[in-house]
Amino acid sequence: MLNSILNKRVKETPDKIFITYKNRRICFSVFNSMVNNYYEQLKTKKNEYVGLQINDKLKLLVAIIALNKKQSIPVVYPDHPSLEDFILTTNIPISIKNFDISDIKNNLRASDEHNVHNTQMVIFTSGSTGKQKPCEITYSNLYESAKIWDRIIKFKNTDIYLNHMPLTHVSGLCIFFRALYCNFEMILDDFSVENYFKYSKKINLVSMVPTMLDKILNSSKDIRFETMKSVIIGGDNINIDLIDKIKMKKIPAYISYGLTESCSGIAGSWVDEYQKNLIYSAHKRVKINLSNKMLEISSPTIIKKYFNSQKVFNNRFTTSDIVEIVSKNKFKFKHRADDIVISGGENISIMYVNEILMQFEEINSCSIEVIVDKRWGQTLHAKLAVDKKLDVIKFKRKLKNHLPSFMIPKKISFI
Repeated sequence: MLNSILNKRVKETPDKIFITYKNRRICFSVFNSMVNNYYEQLKTKKNEYVGLQINDKLKLLVAIIALNKKQSIPVVYPDHPSLEDFILTTNIPISIKNFDISDIKNNLRASDEHNVHNTQMVIFTSGSTGKQKPCEITYSNLYESAKIWDRIIKFKNTDIYLNHMPLTHVSGLCIFFRALYCNFEMILDDFSVENYFKYSKKINLVSMVPTMLDKILNSSKDIRFETMKSVIIGGDNINIDLIDKIKMKKIPAYISYGLTESCSGIAGSWVDEYQKNLIYSAHKRVKINLSNKMLEISSPTIIKKYFNSQKVFNNRFTTSDIVEIVSKNKFKFKHRADDIVISGGENISIMYVNEILMQFEEINSCSIEVIVDKRWGQTLHAKLAVDKKLDVIKFKRKLKNHLPSFMIPKKISFI
């Protein structure tokens, strides 16, 4: 499925721009040559799990597709201060961190006879629950996800999609596969307000979490969205103030609901419909039910299983989200049933943050309060009992060696 579509693109539209990265415009034939050249360097075996931690976005994509061509399975590790915790959940060491990309013409056609239900890659859930959750995503999951989004957005081969989401999250990787399967251009970069304005006149599609859009709207630059086909907003429960800004700016926003286990969005609503009652509509081929008040999803995009788990989901997954089902295919999010809070589109486990804080000898006890925040959705306030008052700025700096920035409590008080 994957390589046959890439080969089709190379055969039918070899010079069509597929990826723009670091001011370089890369067509399908050049990307395919990059993949094939790296494929010939790989010594991996069929069905072997291979650990990757590659910071260069283009190299990461080339490595994933080359490994898929080898019928090996990439395990995509994030750049995280507690990387050892991720590796412990899989026992798959990182064997690829960097390599040289060659775009010398190479039309190698390797075997692409994949079973669509085989694992294509392993991606970690976006949150940290103390025990990381590596998800086995199949070829079929990513293909079906792209098809579902195509029904909603109606992609055209002239579309240009800004992908500034992390490629170690399913949100960023799914945009890449949408571009491949639906034959449009993807601009690849990191998020910043400056980068958004750099590309804003070239693109007509973008995905972001609410805090990203809020930063853009709060900037001093003149913001226009006339050329935008859709701004897909997910990863967080969006607040009413931001909805009002979206309406005022006439942004064609699609409010999405999804998670790593559902291979990105499986429900959503255009902003006009969503604004009425904060209601999500399940996508085509997605069925919703309640299981002990929690949302149960049936979809062809549900992951195969967690890595090293015997449990197979069989296209059905029960979330930790308490929801109200308002009709056959519509629901309203109420709150999480576990200790996860969502801050700026990132999932944070209170228990995990507490465990990290209590590792410091100077901390006698810790209590964490969740605060509703217009910008971040939710933030953490850590109240730390100490014998001697510490410098908050220096302590936060030390925390960066143990927690990613988004997990560090926004407010820390010493008592």
